[in-house]
Amino acid sequence: MEYYNNILCVEGGWLYGAGDVMSKYSYDANIRRGWIKVERRACKGTPALIAYDSIPERFKKVIVDKFGDPHKTTKHNQFKSYIVPDAEALEFYSAYRLPDGRALPEKAIQEYCTNASFLNALLKVESNKGSQRRALGGSARGIWEKLASVVDRLKDEYPHTLPANSRRLKDRLKAYKKDGYMSLVHKNYCNDNSRKVSADLEHLILSLYTLPNKPFSSSVHDMYLQFLGGAIDVADSVTGELFDREAFIDKNGMPILVSDSTIWNYINNPKNRAIVDNVRNDGHYYNDMHRPHHHRHAPAYSLSKISMDDRDLPRKMKDGNRAKAYYAYDVASGCVIGASYSRLKDKSLFIDCIRDMFRNIYNWGYGMPMEVEVEHHLVNNYKDDLMKAGTIFPFVRWCNPGNSQEKRAEHFNRAKKYGYEKKYQDGIGRFYSKLEANRPKQEKIFDEHNDNYKEKTFTFDELVADDLFIIEKFNNRLHPKQKLYKGLTRMEVMQRNLNPNLANIDKPVLAKCIGEKVKTTIRRSQYVRVQYADYQLPSPQVLEMLEPNNYSVVAYYIPEKDQTIGDVYLYQDGDFIAKCEKIETYNEAKAEQTEKDDIAYQNQAKYVAEFDKMTKTGKKKLSKIHVIDNAERFESVKAEMVKIPTLPNNKEDFEECFDEDFYSSGNAINDL
Repeated sequence: MEYYNNILCVEGGWLYGAGDVMSKYSYDANIRRGWIKVERRACKGTPALIAYDSIPERFKKVIVDKFGDPHKTTKHNQFKSYIVPDAEALEFYSAYRLPDGRALPEKAIQEYCTNASFLNALLKVESNKGSQRRALGGSARGIWEKLASVVDRLKDEYPHTLPANSRRLKDRLKAYKKDGYMSLVHKNYCNDNSRKVSADLEHLILSLYTLPNKPFSSSVHDMYLQFLGGAIDVADSVTGELFDREAFIDKNGMPILVSDSTIWNYINNPKNRAIVDNVRNDGHYYNDMHRPHHHRHAPAYSLSKISMDDRDLPRKMKDGNRAKAYYAYDVASGCVIGASYSRLKDKSLFIDCIRDMFRNIYNWGYGMPMEVEVEHHLVNNYKDDLMKAGTIFPFVRWCNPGNSQEKRAEHFNRAKKYGYEKKYQDGIGRFYSKLEANRPKQEKIFDEHNDNYKEKTFTFDELVADDLFIIEKFNNRLHPKQKLYKGLTRMEVMQRNLNPNLANIDKPVLAKCIGEKVKTTIRRSQYVRVQYADYQLPSPQVLEMLEPNNYSVVAYYIPEKDQTIGDVYLYQDGDFIAKCEKIETYNEAKAEQTEKDDIAYQNQAKYVAEFDKMTKTGKKKLSKIHVIDNAERFESVKAEMVKIPTLPNNKEDFEECFDEDFYSSGNAINDL
């Protein structure tokens, strides 16, 4: 609907078309009979306009029921045509920054943009008389009262905060003309006094919320009201300073009251939530919920980095305790390359895992891993030797305490537990797990302790055997990154993607760092005895590397999984001497000797021959000598008297010189 020549009109086609007020037949009949007045005839591109007041009452009622009173809504619709979204206003308020550096809230930006669009429409209407008439239904008398009424009626459809009073609306438009978009920004933003009150209130609320008993936000609200009323005082336990109630009084002398929701909003502001959770909760909760973390990707080559971590096996032993395990993972492939087990979580658990890892790597023919990732617990005892960068591993990464997500081994442990242990074993999970499938079934035993549950237990050996079975399955199943390693298992990924820069394993240094230590002695210039077995020197030439008259050495070795000993490595005063292999005995009876006996005999005979050759060669280099006593040469010589000439005395008479000096000094004193 619109005004035509100051007459409220409706399009004729709309009455029998989109408006569905009457039929086409009724429309034509009413026009023929003159009951409907046509203010403008239809022509090409221009619809016919019908005077609204000429429409019969029964049809007017249909229009009012369906679309509202046109006399009221038409003015709104006419004015709405001037309301256009202001893109420049949106850009201005989005980029605007408050004095404290904050951006405007999104709600405020929407409010200011809507206000700007209305004020822009008012400027158009005010500047054009024709626009005034069209916007106000044909009459421009009392323009500001009508504009204020229209603006106020559109508040529900276009949420704005412009005043309904005509004078105040006119003043707001005047300020908008002068200061533009800036005139709409609320003056209380970053007001110094309000900032101070808000900061003090926030400080008090958060301090109350971080009390050791972890109060609810509603309890904080109660304590705040008690503080305002003087029922309680709040003091800083560090400085002893009391919180000042006067800081929570407004300019009218009234206490600043806040609601439960305001307290909740203060506490749950994202910045404040992180702060209070750091105080109220443990480090794991705070770290998992709030603390930012690094974003990484796995290395491309295997053995570029290994990650180690301990865990308790989920199922219990017969005594109710859990077996302890320590794993070493290759980060690139995720393959378990070392594992150890114990009833106690001690240093030997870690060392046994290192030994198992190097046994596997050495047997597979691989080089030394480039980097190891470990935790401080247990491993911290080796920070100055084994775990010192450059001793064994070129790089050592110490994970931060309490930051479990940092260790790759933690993620592999979870994948192994819920991907494979859960598949092949019963009772895997945690009773507090969020996922129902990961919560094991529990049956309580109602006894005097009221804290026992039916639970299947296993022997230590059974748990170890089951875990080794799981490791075998884990290593030989498809790698999780099948897009990158299509069709390859974890073990195959490790085998095919070895870092080309891996150094050879230095077994003597490795044995000294992680091996067993035995003090022994080189016997008969040939062997040392370690754990009741004899180990032969590689060559008799090793003897010249020993200190004089010192046959004592320290033997290091890395026991195999069955605790047998392969090679031993001899050190003296910290210096490496030699690698010794076990002496294999042979059957002395010719009739019973085998090929193995022949090899053992040849090895021993070769060493004896080398020793004999060394001593024989050294013996040849010695000279056959005769020792002459020089005292015999002078026994026949007769002693003679020799006269010594007297030398002239050239010394001065010091006594005479002294007397002359004393006499001269006396004359000098008398002359004073």
